[in-house]
Parts: sequence; C-alpha cells; structure tokens
Amino acid sequence: MERGDRMRLRQLRIGVNTPGGPYGASLSFSDGLVVVWADNSMGKSTCARAILVALGMEAMLTTSQLDLPLPPAMTTKLDGGDGEHLVLESEILLEIENKGGSRIVVQRTVKGGRDKNLITVHHGPALSDGGTYPTTDYFVSRAGAATREAGFHWFLAKFLGWDLPAVQTYDGNEVPLYLQCIFPFLMTEQTRGWSTIQPPLPTHFRIRDAHKRAIEFLLGMDAHRIALTRQELQLRKSQIEGRWSGQVKRLNEIAADAGGVVQALPKVPTVNWPPQISPSVSVPDGEQWISLSERIRRREARQRELVEQEIPRVAEIAESAQRELTAAESNVQVRQALLSRLMEAMESEEQELARVRERLEAIEEDIQRNKDAKTLRNLGSRKESVVDHGACPVCHQSIADSLVPLAIGQAVMSLDENIEFLGEQRRTFAGVLAQCERVIDARQLQIRAAREEIARLRDQVRHLRQTLVADGRMPSVAAVYERVELQSHIKRDERNLELSSQAMEAFVELTNEWKMLQEELASLPADDLSESDQRKLDRWGSSLRAQLVEYGFRSLDAAQIVLSPYTYRPEHEGFDLQTTISASDLIRTIWAYLAGLLEVGRVEATNHPGFLVFDEPRQQSTRDVSFVALLKRAAISADFRQQVIFFTSEERGRLKGHLHRLAHTLHEVEGRVIKKIATAT
Repeated sequence: MERGDRMRLRQLRIGVNTPGGPYGASLSFSDGLVVVWADNSMGKSTCARAILVALGMEAMLTTSQLDLPLPPAMTTKLDGGDGEHLVLESEILLEIENKGGSRIVVQRTVKGGRDKNLITVHHGPALSDGGTYPTTDYFVSRAGAATREAGFHWFLAKFLGWDLPAVQTYDGNEVPLYLQCIFPFLMTEQTRGWSTIQPPLPTHFRIRDAHKRAIEFLLGMDAHRIALTRQELQLRKSQIEGRWSGQVKRLNEIAADAGGVVQALPKVPTVNWPPQISPSVSVPDGEQWISLSERIRRREARQRELVEQEIPRVAEIAESAQRELTAAESNVQVRQALLSRLMEAMESEEQELARVRERLEAIEEDIQRNKDAKTLRNLGSRKESVVDHGACPVCHQSIADSLVPLAIGQAVMSLDENIEFLGEQRRTFAGVLAQCERVIDARQLQIRAAREEIARLRDQVRHLRQTLVADGRMPSVAAVYERVELQSHIKRDERNLELSSQAMEAFVELTNEWKMLQEELASLPADDLSESDQRKLDRWGSSLRAQLVEYGFRSLDAAQIVLSPYTYRPEHEGFDLQTTISASDLIRTIWAYLAGLLEVGRVEATNHPGFLVFDEPRQQSTRDVSFVALLKRAAISADFRQQVIFFTSEERGRLKGHLHRLAHTLHEVEGRVIKKIATAT
C-alpha cells in the first residue's frame, strides 16, 4: 500500500451521432481541485454519470439490467438547442491513469451496434495524446466480471494495483469485494449519493457488512484480516473441542468395556497434559475402586500361584472342593446381599435425583413468573397502585406483603432480589444435580461389577459341583475353569489398558494444538482493530471533526462526534449521527466523511485511490461559508498529488469569488454540455 496516488481521471469524451450530425462533450481533469461548471439542466450531471457508466458502475445508479442509467440525450432524443434529434449512436470514452503513470482509455457503447456490456480498453493515452494503441475487449455486468480475466472489473482492479479481499455473503458464500461497493465512497452522484452519510451501496450482491468491508479496504485496515483469522481460529477451536470430546467418549467406552470409569479426565481441552492429577481407568473391587493396572497385577499374581500348582485330580481335592463349594455358595449370598444394598442405595439416589430435578423445575418456573411480573410492572401494570407502596387503597393503613409477621427492619424482597436469589438457587441445585448424576453413574458400574462377580461365583459353584460328581481320576473342572477364566480376564484387561494408553496419548497432541490456538487467539486484538487501524480511525475522526467545525456544523457539538469502531459510522453519545442532525448538516457531514477518507491517505498507507468526485456538492441550501470552506479544503489536495472534482451549477460569479486565490482548474461550459461538433467541409 502507498499513500494515495493510485488513480486519476484524465479525460472524458462523450460522442452522440444524430441525423443532424455528431454531438459531443469533452472534459480534461488535472490534479488538485477541478471544478466543472454548467447551468442547471444543461447536462452537467450527465458527465458524472457517464464516468460511472464508463467504469461499469451503473449498479450505483440503478438495479435495472435493461438500459444504462443515462439521460435521453444519450439514449433516445437529444435537444441540441435547435430542436430535438434522434440518437442513432452514442458512446463514452474515459482516460484514466494509475499510480505508475500508465494510462488507458475505456470505451463503452451506450447505443449502437456494439453490446452495451462490452468494454474496449485502449492501452495508452488515446484521448490526450492521440495515436493508435493495442486494444482488448472485456465484458461487464455479467457473472465473472470481477473474477475472470475477460471481466473488465478484474482488469480494472489489476490496473489499479488492488488485490480485492474475499468477503462473506448472506448466503454463506465468498465473493470478491466488488468495485461497485468501493466506488460509492469515491464518487457521490446527485440523485442518491446525498441521502445518507455512508453512501448507498448495491444490495443485490448480498455482501455482509458491505460498508464496513469497503472502508476497511480503502483504509488498508487489518480489521478484516483479523476478523477472518479469528473466524478461522474459532473454527479450529470447535474442531479441537470436537476431537477432544471424541477421545473422551472413546476412553469412556474403553473403561466401560473394562467395567470401570475414567477418573480425573478433563471434559474440555486443556493447555497442560497430563493434568496435576493424572487421568486413569478405575474399576470396582467390591465396595472399593482400584486402578485397571492394579487389577491386572492382582490377577497376574493369582495366575502365577496357579501355574506353580499342578492341576489336581478330583480324588485328591474332594474335601477341599467341598470346602470351596461351601465358601463359594456363601460368597454368592454375600455378593447378593451387597447387590441388594447397592440397589437400595441406587433407588434412594434416583429418588434424590428426581427431587432435585423437581426443585430445579420449580425454581425455573419461579424465575419465569418473577420475570413476567417484572415485565408487566415495567410496562405499567398497577404502576400507580398504592398496594405496591405498602398501603391499603381503601383505609390507607400500612400493609405487609407477607404471610408471616416480619421482624423490625425486615422487608420483603423485591422482584429483582427474588430473581437474583432464585438464580443463585438454580446454580446451586444445578451443581447438586450434576453430582447426583455422577454418583448414580458410579453406582450403576458397581451394580454391574457386582452382578458380574455373582455370575462368576455361580459358575464356580457349578464347576465345583461338577468336580465333586466327576470320576476321581479326572482333573478338577473347577481348577481348569479358574485358570482359563483368569487368563481370559487378564488378556481383556491388558487389551483395555493398552487401548486406554493409546487414547491417553492422543490428548498430548490435542493439548499442544489447543495451547498454540490459545496463544494465537491471545495475540489478536480484543476488538479486531490493530494499532495501525486505531491510528487510522483516529486520524479520520480528527479530520471529520475539524471539517465539521470549518463547514459550520451546528446541530451538535462537533467535538463530541466519534466514529464507531464497529460500524465506522459517525456517532454522538452512542447514537447514530444521521438521526439527530438537520438536512444541511447531513450534507456537511457527507463532505467531511468522504473527504476524511481521502485525507487519511496523505499520511497513512491506504488503498484509497486519491481521487474524489462530488456531483452538485452544495445541497439543501448549505450556506456560502460552508461551500467556501469545502473548496478550500479540496484545493489542498494538489499538495498531495490528489484529485477532487466538483460538478456544480453554483451561481457563476459567486463561484469565481469562492475560487479566488485557490489552486484550481475551472471548466466553464456555456449552454448545453453536449454540443454539436463542427465537421470539416
């Protein structure tokens, strides 16, 4: 980005062919202040519109795609001063210059044999210096005009050195910031441009926050980039949170397969892994909880004991088998009693959970009733009732809004206090509810483990009974089953322990990504404005306020006017400025607003092209002193190699008095702007 000096209008030529001969107009534009004067209704605004049409900006003037928004003098009938003439053909040629000094001439047919949406570019100063130059045809007002190489606005953006940002539409798509949304900040046309402080933009592009995006581009702000970066980071945040939740779910499934739960596992991403209390898989062991690795250790110890023992034969262990059978049957009874206690505790805890839920629902209803009562009171319901002030409306005696006597100095809580108190209760019971749900989940696992243990003991009883009735020479069925079952359990636990370890390792990568994400988010400005952005807004605001003072702004104290950091619209005490000012001050504000954008480019690196066009800037009978101040401010543009063009019908003598001693170029057009062109005989 450079300071201004990106685009200049150099020459405009309008050509109209009629049965009465050729007609046309020609204007040249130098740097600095350029004033084009002509009487009212003589075609002055036709020139301003012709510039926009030549650049393919007709969307600023109309939503119609049928005809170009130009007056009949270029489309149907031309009043040449000696009568009306039919328009046979008409075209516009506009010479512009970019920051590198290269010039092109844009040629567009308004009426004739060529399609109106075809623009021919002559690569050279064909109007100012004459000669023949290479030409290229482009299309405009068609899909792809801003994105494809054959599109004129794609070419124009490249010619100006602009890299147009991608912006969001209301449909969720991405499109380039179209030039038709940028040029309204550079050229104010007479019919619509003076209606609002921020210029009217075409709406059919459906760009979100189009005004904001255009200003951010013109000022070369970081805000849009920061907003996009924040959006990308938020997307990454959601993705990491989703992956984290997936890993938590996976680990819980592994723990459930092992008959346990995951302890101390953060449910949301964290920047440190492992946490201070390392997560682990815990499994129930009777009424206690042990780690999965501890259960494996105990089972492996039991396996080693059995390996060292030879599998006994039935005859050898008949007495011990009987004792084991008795013990196993006793254990079944003990485990069944434990299961019964667990079920009773579960039932009690479920009842408590239901009570907590009922209490929460009641609190929610009380909060809503109090809020409704507050709403009715704020809307005026019983607003003047003396009952609300603690007095009887009949006898005027003091009454208390309470069913029980109140202590001295004690008062019934107000609606706001009730809402706040109930909100605290809701938060408390929400915590109790979460704890009840966790207790029930753990109890369910204990019940499941108890049932599995009972099923194992019953299998043991069955196998011991089989052993006692088997041939005495046969190996003990119970001993064989115990070894096989133990090996199966160990393999299952080892598999679950390995899977849980792998699942735990995935959190390391997620934690690192989360930490980097948090650092990137923390490095972004809090409000999407960088220091450079804030400096540019401050300069723009200072210029706006200074200009308003110079222009005689009176509706409000100009020193109190600021630019919103969110919408970039002028505000006064938090309210939109346009809603509180007079019609003439609205015009002054538009001058200051758009000229302020131009002036920021004098001291800051921006994308502003360094030119400004006002068609009939003196609107709503703004006082002479205001218009003089505007001319003085615009004349300074020459010192910064900028260009400000006014098309005006101000009284000529007064206008020349205003321009006295100001650096300027004045084009005085006598009679009609589009005149008959003398032809060689």
